[in-house]
Amino acid sequence: MNLLPKLLICFTIIALSYADEDGMSVKDIAEALISFGEDCDPKPEEEHIIEVVKNVPDAQYTSKCFRHCLMVQFEIIQEGSQVMDKEKTLDMMGSMFSDRKDDLGEIIDECNSKNEAIAEKCENAHAHGMCMLDLMKERGFDIPDLKDE
Repeated sequence: MNLLPKLLICFTIIALSYADEDGMSVKDIAEALISFGEDCDPKPEEEHIIEVVKNVPDAQYTSKCFRHCLMVQFEIIQEGSQVMDKEKTLDMMGSMFSDRKDDLGEIIDECNSKNEAIAEKCENAHAHGMCMLDLMKERGFDIPDLKDE
């Protein structure tokens, strides 16, 4: 699997981007993710996908549901579950941060503990994404900012 599909999969969790390295803008990344929303309910529009890519904390409900749909598609969260599958999440994120797997495991555990009581699936997925992003930033993971254009 080359770098771009790995990046797109990571968007299911926190919408990480190596846009600076690949020369991709937020809009480019959103366009690459459109096909992942075809079977989602509610079906996301470009603005919702962009909110996921940009990790907007107060995202619209449809954006949160798109994040959930992505996480289910890539088996990060099983339908009906309120926690991330640690092994699958660690495998996916570990491929990009192989030297930080111990930290990632702790982050996944902490986010699962923090968010397992959130019963609504879209809110739950969004909370997991924001938690992962916040804790990764706190621990000094290199998460570049995205370019709008």
